[in-house]
Amino acid sequence: MASDLQEHSDGDPVAAVVLPVYGPDGTCLTDFGPDPVVAAGGAPRTGEQRQVEAIAACPPGPELDAWLRGLDLRVLSSKILVEVIAAQDRVESHQHARKLAMVAELASRPEMSPEWSPLAGAPPTQACVAGDELVMRLGWPRVTAMKTVHRALVLDGMLGATREALEVGHLDPAKAQVLTAELADLSFQVAHAVEDAVLPEADQCSVAELRQRVAREIRLVDPEGAAARRERARCTRKVSHPRPQPDGMASMWLVLDAADALRVDGVLTHAAKTAKALGDDRTLDQLRADGLRDLVVGDVPASDGPAFEVHLSPGLPVPPEPRRSWNGATMTDRDGALLTRPVEPIPIARLIPLGDSGAHSVPGSNDPRVLAGPPATSTETATETKTAPATATATKTGTGAAVPGAPTRAAVPGAPTRAAVPIAASDTVASSAASDTVAPGAPGDAAAPAAAPSAVVTTPASAPARRGCTRCSGRPGAEVRITIPASTLLGLDDQPAHLDGHGPIDAVQARALAIGGVWQRVVTDPLTDRVLDVGRERYRPPAALAELVRTRDGTCAAPGCRVPACACELDHTQEFHPQPGGDPDAPLGRTDADNLGPVCHRHHRLKTDGGFRLRQIEPGLYEWITPTGHRYLTRPGTGQCHDATADPYDAPPPF
Repeated sequence: MASDLQEHSDGDPVAAVVLPVYGPDGTCLTDFGPDPVVAAGGAPRTGEQRQVEAIAACPPGPELDAWLRGLDLRVLSSKILVEVIAAQDRVESHQHARKLAMVAELASRPEMSPEWSPLAGAPPTQACVAGDELVMRLGWPRVTAMKTVHRALVLDGMLGATREALEVGHLDPAKAQVLTAELADLSFQVAHAVEDAVLPEADQCSVAELRQRVAREIRLVDPEGAAARRERARCTRKVSHPRPQPDGMASMWLVLDAADALRVDGVLTHAAKTAKALGDDRTLDQLRADGLRDLVVGDVPASDGPAFEVHLSPGLPVPPEPRRSWNGATMTDRDGALLTRPVEPIPIARLIPLGDSGAHSVPGSNDPRVLAGPPATSTETATETKTAPATATATKTGTGAAVPGAPTRAAVPGAPTRAAVPIAASDTVASSAASDTVAPGAPGDAAAPAAAPSAVVTTPASAPARRGCTRCSGRPGAEVRITIPASTLLGLDDQPAHLDGHGPIDAVQARALAIGGVWQRVVTDPLTDRVLDVGRERYRPPAALAELVRTRDGTCAAPGCRVPACACELDHTQEFHPQPGGDPDAPLGRTDADNLGPVCHRHHRLKTDGGFRLRQIEPGLYEWITPTGHRYLTRPGTGQCHDATADPYDAPPPF
């Protein structure tokens, strides 16, 4: 089959790409004509090589996409199949570039850049709300959406050559992300110089190699700016919030100065190896993870026991540095004495089980590097609060409080610090039962307001002391909140519980977390689902009402947002105060369960200044309308979200 002639952009005629056609048995039916390599005096190529050349030369677009869809992959040879996969990757890069162009166009619209009121504080870091719009429509994580919008704007502006390379399939999305992340904060001249240096060979290197080449070119092009770049990078150090993992696990991301990260890694590794040498049967990875938790939180479950302290003895004198012979076969000291191969010294330590009277008296040891301080007392209280839900739930909160006068545990860099020390903390568990009632005038009951359909009753109760160490009292802010069905807590069934900030956990783990804690039983009215209503007399809700709303919704009321309700701001869905420039005759909201909802700081600002509108159709059921007119119904805490943009406004909610 002869090649058709097309006109190149510079006016020269070029042969159009001819994609191979395959028969039912995988035989290529396309005649590519005379081999130009032979005409130039080279050795002839096989038909398979001509096919590979034709597929690789085809630019991404509708023609290549249609050809890929029509292939029978089962009859292709392995070499051709690899080239087909590469062609599919080019098509996906082309489509990704088109999607980023669409995102950039959306972000450039005026309604995506609202005017942020200074009354609520400084403008947010992400002033554009295009990412928030995409989060609600596509269910993306908020971080992913914000990064996508940022990448789209950078490629649409400063890094035009990178965008073109992505469109033609020369770059894949991962490599384009490397360039936008590394070059976005540089000056226009530096970014273009680096882009011109690394783009020609970007398709021939891996993502890690491209990142190294970009870093090297930045140092070569702008050596004077290294100090400023270093200072900007140090400002990005952070510890991420936990991200749920399967089977009750979570992951966190730590970004530190390189030297600090190496020091932390060294301490954890040294402590893990020390515990391993002393007979601990956990793996090094498990010991490193447990050691980090011990140093930060000080709360060690009994399952990780036995709990003990490692008391170090004074180290042995440091031997002289040996000298290696010319061939490396032997080593000698400074006096010429033959030395054996150096062996890493085993730490000398003594295990002291917690509760041992000799824990703070180690004969022959003057090393002060001991993690646990002197015994500290710990008290626990249990509070039982009765309200009224239609479903029985239980919430447990574990809080580590500092003990006044207790010495602070300090870790010495380089010290093998294995300190598996259980914590005696103050825990709170709240359970509920739908059928519980409160008799008026019962001991410990509080009188309910006349307008309230139910009452909140608080009765102090004692909790069993927690078995384990009393040497430390945990860390301020180390809190765990868990919602457990009452039937699960009583052992009647094994329904999963909910761990705030994580998600579902199994019944066995839930009961283990509830043991020995302070708990509250919440019983709500199954008809109204309210605790009380303070009307318009108070702006801030009482503690009981706030707790009900947070427990009811569980997370932020925005679609797809997983910020726990305990970390959200309680927002009046219908504004409590008149808004500047608003309708003076507009009705104002009340402080009750029908008009309160947990909203994270970002979504609160979007509702106030970002052009997003919020309505609470019924308690716990929210309607969001975005600046583009998209409409979403959501019931937070349940994972239920419905795109109602095309639904009639009088249609009943789907849940």
